[in-house]
Amino acid sequence: MSGETVVYKNDLNLVPLRKFTSIEINLFFAMCNKLKEQDTYTLHLTFDELKELSNYNPKTRNISRFVKDLDDVYKKMLELTIKYEDDDIIERFVLFNHYRIHKKEQYLEISTSPNLKHILNSITNNFTKFELEEMTTLKSTYSKNMFRILKQFKHTGYLKIKINDFRERLDIPTSYRMTDINKNVLKPIINELSYIFKALKIHKVRAKKGRKIEYLEFIFEPENRIYNKKYSESKNTVSSRRYISREKTPQWLENRTYTKKVRSDIDPQFEEDREAFLKQLQIDWDE
Repeated sequence: MSGETVVYKNDLNLVPLRKFTSIEINLFFAMCNKLKEQDTYTLHLTFDELKELSNYNPKTRNISRFVKDLDDVYKKMLELTIKYEDDDIIERFVLFNHYRIHKKEQYLEISTSPNLKHILNSITNNFTKFELEEMTTLKSTYSKNMFRILKQFKHTGYLKIKINDFRERLDIPTSYRMTDINKNVLKPIINELSYIFKALKIHKVRAKKGRKIEYLEFIFEPENRIYNKKYSESKNTVSSRRYISREKTPQWLENRTYTKKVRSDIDPQFEEDREAFLKQLQIDWDE
């Protein structure tokens, strides 16, 4: 499986993988891996190929168990929908429209929606690319989902997300309080992803009024951008659709040696936010 890579447009990062187990997430992205850059909408994937790509437990010899896992993952895939909206229309579609498990011949037949092609194949400047093997070795489903989100911000090393959006994107139970999130979500993310995203830190930003957590900030060492001709040629492409993800880094984080300037026209709100952020850096994230 060495060198296998999953590439897709960032629209897919907006689709929560609700109730997916760790195995099911691995299988889902193994399928994405084989669907990328394919001219056909229907693929045949052998059980052995899927097991290798998804890092499936080699000790599990029972074919019935593997078939059940394939069946379960498709039940949840049927609930994955993508919504597009512009000034004229609202559109929804499912990612996969046909799925057939050949138990005796041991292969999976899968068909994709034509609308999926632009997500997996028509890669533009807003794409996510990660090593499949890295993700499949992660144990926590929260770590897997956070992995694919943070890879979108690998060149800035910074993500600020509202706590409510964080809950939705990672499908965190509504019953979880912040102490539960610390223990069951943030700690596994730090433990597993610190090896991939160097110097990873998670900071809580509280609301200006009260003690309620309003945002989470993920900070890590950014990766160097590698020049890509295809990326360069497509970077001027503008999408008319909404919900396009973009990397955005504050000036004072992008320049790690940034110092406060004395200016008459400085934005007081900017300074207040900056000072609040720097203060958060001194607080241990799981307090």
